[in-house]
Parts: sequence; C-alpha cells; structure tokens
Amino acid sequence: MQKSKPWKVTGAKGGPCQQMINTVLVPADFTIETEDLLGCIGELKNAGLKKVILLHVVDIHKSQGLAPMFERNAKDRIEDYANFARELELETEPLVVIGDVRRTITEIADREEVDAIIMGATTEGFIKGKLLGRTTEYIARSSKKILLVEKYGAMKEGKEVYEKTCRATFSRILVPLDFSKEAMKAIEQLQELKGIVKEVLFLYVIDNIKDMDLLDEQREEAKEKLRKIKERLEGIRSQYLVVEGIPSDEIVKFADIEDVTLIMLTARGKGTLTDLLLGSTAENVLRKTTKPVLIVPASKEFEEEEWDEGEAYA
Repeated sequence: MQKSKPWKVTGAKGGPCQQMINTVLVPADFTIETEDLLGCIGELKNAGLKKVILLHVVDIHKSQGLAPMFERNAKDRIEDYANFARELELETEPLVVIGDVRRTITEIADREEVDAIIMGATTEGFIKGKLLGRTTEYIARSSKKILLVEKYGAMKEGKEVYEKTCRATFSRILVPLDFSKEAMKAIEQLQELKGIVKEVLFLYVIDNIKDMDLLDEQREEAKEKLRKIKERLEGIRSQYLVVEGIPSDEIVKFADIEDVTLIMLTARGKGTLTDLLLGSTAENVLRKTTKPVLIVPASKEFEEEEWDEGEAYA
C-alpha cells in the first residue's frame, strides 16, 4: 500500500485553513469567572500566543446616563487584568468601550483581526438548565473567529460556586468528526496546537440508522477512515471511537466518560446552510456540556488542494 501523505487544505484565497492563535480577545465583565479565564492565556502562550486584548463593554442599554462614570471605573479595574497578562510577557491592550455588549465584542474582534475569542459561559445556565449565557451564545452564532468557551460553576447548598478553570485545557481533546470537508478543519487546527495538545480522541457517531443490517458495515467503514486520520496526525497521540446514537448526546456523554479537558467542534458539518450552528450538533453540545468547548469557524467557501474525501481515505 502506498504511504499516506500529510494532507494540505487551503481556503478560498489559497491560504491555509489552519490558523495560528497569535492574538486573542478576552471580554471582561469583572466577575470571578473572568479572573480564572485569564489563566487560559498562559497555556496558549506555549502554542504561539503573542497578544491579548482585554475588552470591557459598558452596556449602553443598562448604564443610561451613568455610562461615563462606569467607563472611568472600568478603566481602573481592567488595568489589574492587564497587569496579569503582562506578567506573562505578552503584549497587552486593555480597551473600555460604551456600546451594545454583544455587537461590540464581535465588531472589536473583527476590527482588531484577532484569531480567537475566549469567553466564559454565565452561571445562570446552571439554574435554568442551559449551560450557555446569552452573550456567549450570540458570539458563537455570529462571529467567524475561533471561539473558546469555558464553563463555570456548580450548585452547592443552594449557592453557586466557581471552580477554577484552564488547568491543562488542551491536554486531552475530544474531536467529533462526520468526515465532511468542514469538519476536517478541526484536524488542521489541531496541528497548530500540537505544542500544548497531549492526546486526542476522535469520535464518530452513527445516527439515523434505518437499516440495521448495514450497521456493522457503517461501523467498519468509519473505523477505517478514522484509522487513516490517526495515521496522518503528526506529533499528537490519538485514538478513535465509533458509537451509535444522537450525535450531540453521545458527544456530551463520552466527553464525561473519557474525562476530556476540551471538546473541539467545527461550527457546521455536513450541509449547505450558512448558519447551521443554530439547532445543530455544535449548538446542542455547547448548551449541554460542562466541558470547555472550542468552536472552529466554518468558511462559506472551502476549496481543497491535494486532498479530497476519496484520496484522504484511499
């Protein structure tokens, strides 16, 4: 058999689909979550992070005539956060802006050309059974940036408590795949994070099973494709698993069973809708899991070079 060659995937403009995370945007609302969230920065520095933009948005809808006062106070507080990042010898830019919180975060991320946004899901979700805050949900839907969502909190004696996060977030990653071109972007991104990723678990979920006689055949075909992917992943220890069920449920379940430290998903997999994140497996996982989630944005145009599905598994 001919030895498989590493794949090369390029985007619509010919550039690589994988992306170095050199600059991150961290929205800060001065909660205990954000203080812990800054701990992620140190880990990403080992993967090439160079600059951190700390952003606090004074909510123009809530502050009303007090916005200038809130802005002055925020500038003092955000400097404390900035000093933490500077201690890591990272270029740090603190920003305080008055505006609509959700839209401002997205606009600043685009304007500053950041590579990723790091956010924490609000703890309100643990009361309502929805492990995702409204602002984080909006960013996940609308931003085309890589998004790292940390999950916080638990209920104890009727009071919310916070657990420190970002302890080796990238050490053991669960990567669900459906073998679509978009889903393969997660593998490209993994290569850029290999300096901090210790182990990867690839998961394929067989869903919508109509012919049980073909189940074994589907399972073996999926295992063969995953084996090919495993062979081509360079510098990272990996294993794979094939299961049957509802994809989002199985992903959440096995993230807990396998004690992974992060779930990495592409924003959309199979399909042609431009906003498949809504109602998709990615959104359901993001809502349900207590694990950190990294969303790799899906491009509207995705061209392959020296790679296609047939060649990849040949």
